Amino acid sequence: MKYRKVCHFTVAHDVADVRIFEKECKSLQKEGYDVSLVVSNVGNSVKSGIKIYGIKVSMNPVTRLLFGAKKVYRKALELDADIYHFHDIELFRYGLKLKKKGKKVIFDSHENWIDYVKGIRWLPTLMKKYMSWIIQQMYKKHLREFDAVITVSPHIVDIMKQYTPNVYMVSNYPIISQDNLVSFSEIDYLQRNNKICYSGTVYSGISNQEYILEALETIDDVEYVMVGTISTEYRKRLSSLLGWDKVLFVEKVSRQKLYQIYDTVLAGVAIFDYTPNLGYKKGSLGVNKIFEYMMKGLPIISSDQEIWKQQIINKYKCGFCVKPGDVDGIREAITKILNDRKLAYMMGQNGMKAVTEEFNWKTQERILFEVYDQLINSI
Repeated sequence: MKYRKVCHFTVAHDVADVRIFEKECKSLQKEGYDVSLVVSNVGNSVKSGIKIYGIKVSMNPVTRLLFGAKKVYRKALELDADIYHFHDIELFRYGLKLKKKGKKVIFDSHENWIDYVKGIRWLPTLMKKYMSWIIQQMYKKHLREFDAVITVSPHIVDIMKQYTPNVYMVSNYPIISQDNLVSFSEIDYLQRNNKICYSGTVYSGISNQEYILEALETIDDVEYVMVGTISTEYRKRLSSLLGWDKVLFVEKVSRQKLYQIYDTVLAGVAIFDYTPNLGYKKGSLGVNKIFEYMMKGLPIISSDQEIWKQQIINKYKCGFCVKPGDVDGIREAITKILNDRKLAYMMGQNGMKAVTEEFNWKTQERILFEVYDQLINSI
C-alpha cells in the first residue's frame, strides 16, 4: 500500500505506556504500518520494529505545555508521516497545525479532559473552571477538524459526539497471551494466603484507601498488597491509620512482576468515588486494573458505578460492588472472598472467561485497524 507511514506523538506519557506503545503502536506495526513514536526524555532507539525518537522535555506541567509540546511537534513534523496520532490535550493545537499541512490526524483522548481538569488538586478553583471552559471552546471550534477522535469509554464518546461525528471507542482492554492468561485449579486457589491487592496509582481522596484500611482493621489474618505509586504525603497519612499494619506496599514494578503478584492473591480492589473523569455514577471502561484482575482470574471488589456493575460484575458474576465510602460494605465483600473461597474462585473464572470472550485487546485492535484503513483509503 502506498501510504503507510504513521507517527504517534506524546509529551505527557512514558515511552512504555501500555496503550500507546504496547497496544496501538505494536498492533499497527504488525499490521504492516511504518510506525514511529515521538516521546519525552528517552534516547532514540528501535524497539519491536517501532522507531522511537526521544525529546528532552521538562515534566513540570506548565513548562511542558509552553515549551515541551512544541519540541515534540517539531520532531513529529520532521518525520513527514501520512497519519499523525497524538495523545495529549497539550498537543491539541499542534494537531490542528498538522491538519493545515494536509495530514491525516487522530486525537486519542485517554481522558474526559473537560472534567479531568476539574479534579487537578493543585489548581485554584477558578483556574479549573476556566481551563474546563477553554477545552470546551476548543472542542466546539476545532474538534470536527480532526479525521478521527479515539477514546476509551462510552461516557467520553457521548461527550465527544456533541462536537464531531468521527468518534470511535478503542478501550484499554488487556492484551491476552499464553504468558499472562494462565489457568489454575480450584485447589491452587484455595491454597493461597489471605491476600487482596490494589494496583496502580494510589490516588489521594478518590481511591477509598482510608475506607479500605478501616474495613481491614477488624478482619484477622489478611494482607493488603498495594502495588504502584503514591505521594509521600498520602502514604504518611495512610500509615497513621490502624489498618496500615495489614498493608504490604510494593513500589511500581514491571508488568511481569505485577502479574506474578496477582498469582498470589485472592481478589483485586478498584473502589473509586464518583469523579468527573470516571463518568460520575455512570463509570468508565478506562480503568485498566479491573480487566487485568479479571484476566488473572481474580474476583473484583469494585465500586458500584453503573457500567461496572451492570456490564461487568452483575453480567458475568465476577465479583462484588460496594458504594464508595461504605466501610461495612467493603468489609463484607472482603470477608466473603476470604470465607467462601469456592465462590471467589468461580467468580474469578467467570471474569477470566469474560476477558477471553469480550474484554481483550484483540476486539479493540480491529476497531483501530478500521479507523486507519478509512484514513488510508481517503488519502
